[in-house]
Amino acid sequence: MATSKLAAKVSDSTSVLSAPVPAAGALSAEELERQTSELAGFRRMLFASEGTFSLSFAVCTNLTLRLGLVKELCREYPTIAVVALTEDTTDIYDTVRQQIDRGGVNAPAQTPAAIFVTDVEPLLPAEAADQPVLTALNLSRERWEQFQCPVVFWMSEYAAILIATKAADLWRYRSHHFEFVSAAATVAAGQSESFPGYDMIAGLPVEQKRFRMAELEQRLTDVGDDPSPVLKPHFVAWSEELAELCQVFGQYDRSETLKRRVLDLEEEHYGSDHPHVATALNNLAALLQATNRLTEAESLMRRALSIDEQSFGPDHPVARDLNNLALLLKTTNRLTEAEPLMRRALSIDEQSFGPDHPDLARDLNNLAQFLQDANRLPEAEPLMRRALSIAEQSLGRDHPHVAAALNNLALLLKATNRLPEAEPLYRRALTIAEQSFGRDHPDVATALNNLARLLVDTNRLLEAEPLARRVVEIFKAFGEATGHEHPHLQAALEHYELLKAAIAEAAE
Repeated sequence: MATSKLAAKVSDSTSVLSAPVPAAGALSAEELERQTSELAGFRRMLFASEGTFSLSFAVCTNLTLRLGLVKELCREYPTIAVVALTEDTTDIYDTVRQQIDRGGVNAPAQTPAAIFVTDVEPLLPAEAADQPVLTALNLSRERWEQFQCPVVFWMSEYAAILIATKAADLWRYRSHHFEFVSAAATVAAGQSESFPGYDMIAGLPVEQKRFRMAELEQRLTDVGDDPSPVLKPHFVAWSEELAELCQVFGQYDRSETLKRRVLDLEEEHYGSDHPHVATALNNLAALLQATNRLTEAESLMRRALSIDEQSFGPDHPVARDLNNLALLLKTTNRLTEAEPLMRRALSIDEQSFGPDHPDLARDLNNLAQFLQDANRLPEAEPLMRRALSIAEQSLGRDHPHVAAALNNLALLLKATNRLPEAEPLYRRALTIAEQSFGRDHPDVATALNNLARLLVDTNRLLEAEPLARRVVEIFKAFGEATGHEHPHLQAALEHYELLKAAIAEAAE
């Protein structure tokens, strides 16, 4: 099953909503609040300590989460210096000092906003009686004050315990202590909790998505590669959810590995023609489509549709499969094949769920943007407005599905020359996308592109330029992450070059 997303189509991008993926488990509201509050406190520390020394320890056992947090904070504070220790390090202070003094690869020439010290664990064998690195670190306590900025050690829980016990003088010297460790990441907690649906996870702010990823990684690690029959359904659900979150953060290889593993497990357990297999096929197809492997994706989607039609007849959840296949057909310009599938999906979901279900918003949105592409604008607009209303009422005003509906309605308004009405919708869609996916996601590029083009159309070229530049940067990063050039990179590059030329001409 494809996840909800904004499809990046650079020349006035439309947004599609596809079927949500069921998943299991979620952090409690209290845990989410604690984790989010901890990160907010960390940011406040960086701001308050600017230009002055402070010593902090950031404990984060999950490596994926740790790297993600460091990367995100470095985007927010570009002059942070990251010093990754190597296994031959004997004196941590001397290594950091040398890196900063010579302006190393990750160390800016100017005074850094902060110094992040990472990769401490290989230097601290947990079972060793003698810890020479910790001894040297303990003796270096006052020397760290020479840095006129916050110094933050990022480490796992066991490394923090070792420092607290074997470098106690340094530990007591700390100004701040932060913990990004989920208390709810156990397998037992995951088995016992209920989950209201993938839409809830999709709607989490980007930071909470990262915490959720760390929790799921911990559970899968605890279960191992060969889950027991009792744990296998949970293992599959957690893997599906983690795969979708990995895709959100551009970890496409990890996502694909998880999705293929789930498909293998479902086929092994249920046989090749079970609805669970159809779900796994749709999930894998969504990733292949997102990474521009459309031929592979289409074959999996058609197989999933065949399985569900045999299992359920013409009713739900066949609508999910029809919707996903129709979107792929539209992407490959087979419009006459796509429209009847979209209309059939809409009819099935209306009969199954009534007029106000979130799946209706998805179906209406996709049919409406199809009609817009076919220049049938009077037919499209009422469907788009209905989709937006349903999404806002059922999912809340800040959900990514709402951003998709806003984006599509704004495109239609722009196409009918109602630019003042379109601009606030574009801006709201961009805000939601950045909150949901972070600043460097292809869905954010879609929202940036649309706003930039509107600014160009209203002759605000200097406002548009940094937005268009970010679009190019995001699509280039996508190619680096996936090994596949983003299908709209070239159009983004051409638009950006034309915009720069127009700005230069206007300045003459």
